[in-house]
Amino acid sequence: MAKNIEKLRNLVKNGCITHTGRFHADDILSVALLKIVGIISDVSVVKRVERVPQGFNGLVFDIGGGEFDHHQSNARVRQNGNKYAAFGLLWDAIGMEYIMEKYQTDEQTARQVVEKFDTDFVTQMDLTDNFGQKKYPNTLSYLIAFMNDDKSKSADELFKDMVNYYCKPLEIAIYKSYKFAKDKERARQLASDVSDFIIVPLDFDIDRSAFEGTSVKYILKPSHRGTYNITTVEPYKIPDEYINMPGCVQVYSIGAAFDTKEHAEQAAENLRKDISVKSM
Repeated sequence: MAKNIEKLRNLVKNGCITHTGRFHADDILSVALLKIVGIISDVSVVKRVERVPQGFNGLVFDIGGGEFDHHQSNARVRQNGNKYAAFGLLWDAIGMEYIMEKYQTDEQTARQVVEKFDTDFVTQMDLTDNFGQKKYPNTLSYLIAFMNDDKSKSADELFKDMVNYYCKPLEIAIYKSYKFAKDKERARQLASDVSDFIIVPLDFDIDRSAFEGTSVKYILKPSHRGTYNITTVEPYKIPDEYINMPGCVQVYSIGAAFDTKEHAEQAAENLRKDISVKSM
């Protein structure tokens, strides 16, 4: 497997540059990624310039038409046709290595994590940067772009502040994609021991969507609010009329809350029958 992280670390020894002027989510998150991966030690390493100096042989992104730019006519696109921006190009280059090193996981799991994070987060940022908020509205891109109008600091100071602010959220977002991959693995194991319904403890920490594609159709779990909730797994839903069942205090699209475990289990039995009928 290519050692792209080490390659970029060596490039940074000769300097690291991106574009000057207004910053966007693309370049802010690109630098945040470089920092959390350990390719740069501090945001001050990155210089913002109008053009790439002649003969420069350091790391260049979001400017200059090179490997990590996307403004040229022959810029890379994903297999599904979605165009990369600098953030996506960097993630594509170093994501696998980062996940494997950070979480000591195998290549197959790392690939799942990289693809999920790219689909859920990176692609959305890339599309907005490439084609604008009007075509691909993105709240985070809006918020980052708005900070260009803060006149209390220089543009470079704001750039540094924004990168440092978003390092931790970005790291957590990547971790959530890793956790989902592990949740899927755990969900498959749990589903092998049950039919369509599981009862779990309060501290059960697994995304319900991890059960999609397994035999599990719904989950009964106590909540911190004192109720007992039935949460469905897509594509199953709780019928609105369950609000009339004994002890039901709330029905929402993906679940229902009950005042006692007994009432929740009674509802679960009814739900099992309803699902069986609808699946026939």
